[in-house]
Amino acid sequence: MSGHRNFNELRAKMSPESRQRSHEMANEMHREYVLSEIRRQVGLTQCEMADRLNVSQPAYSCYENGKDIRIGTLSRIVTGMGGSLSILVHIDGQDFPMRFDNEPSMAMA
Repeated sequence: MSGHRNFNELRAKMSPESRQRSHEMANEMHREYVLSEIRRQVGLTQCEMADRLNVSQPAYSCYENGKDIRIGTLSRIVTGMGGSLSILVHIDGQDFPMRFDNEPSMAMA
C-alpha cells in the first residue's frame, strides 16, 4: 500500500480553512432535503408536479409548504418525481426500513 496515507494524517496537514470547507461539504452530503429542494434537484416545476398529480399548482404548493403531509400524499409526490418513498424507523440501534408501494414484502410472504 505504498503511497497511501492515513486520513487523519492528511487532515492534520490541512489548513483550518480547508478543514472547514471539508466539514461543510460533508454536512451538505448528509443534509436533509425539503420537498421543494428535491423537486428542484430533479428539474421539475410546481406546475409540472401539479400536472403529474392531477391537482392545481396552488394545491401542490400547499403540499410543499405544509408541515403535516400525509404519508400517502408524500408517496404519490415522490412517485410523480420518478422515485419511491422509503422511511427508516430506528429503534434501540436497529433499523427497520419501510416502503410504500403496492407490492407485498418478501419478508411477509
